[in-house]
Amino acid sequence: MKRLGGGGLVPLSALARTPDRAAQAEARLEARVRGAWLLVVGPTLVRQTRLLRIHRGILLVGCWHPDIIPSLRQSAESIWPQLRDRLDRLWHLKIQRMEIVPCDPPEPEPRRPPRADPLEAVLNLLREQGKGGWTRRSD
Repeated sequence: MKRLGGGGLVPLSALARTPDRAAQAEARLEARVRGAWLLVVGPTLVRQTRLLRIHRGILLVGCWHPDIIPSLRQSAESIWPQLRDRLDRLWHLKIQRMEIVPCDPPEPEPRRPPRADPLEAVLNLLREQGKGGWTRRSD
């Protein structure tokens, strides 16, 4: 049991279940970087790489094409200062290094049914009502 500042005793197991604030902040930051991955790596690499993790100042990037990993690592060394500055400027993210590792390709997103066009639905409704004669003049 551990006593919290507020008074009562709290089981240690309850404290272990709640992730610490640093881990929560890392997860939020990861989600933001993942959402803007195109901006981070550019249009050429966005289809070949993905963010795996940001942890303790390491940007872990996965690539599922093993034949281009050596060239990615070499080009990453040359552009690292610009990339580090971009991450710092956009998200105030202090990254010491970047690692490029092989990974599995991302799962394809399930196809969503096309959204119904609300304008088409209204037009169909008006056409159906127009057949009833309410738009015609009755003389």
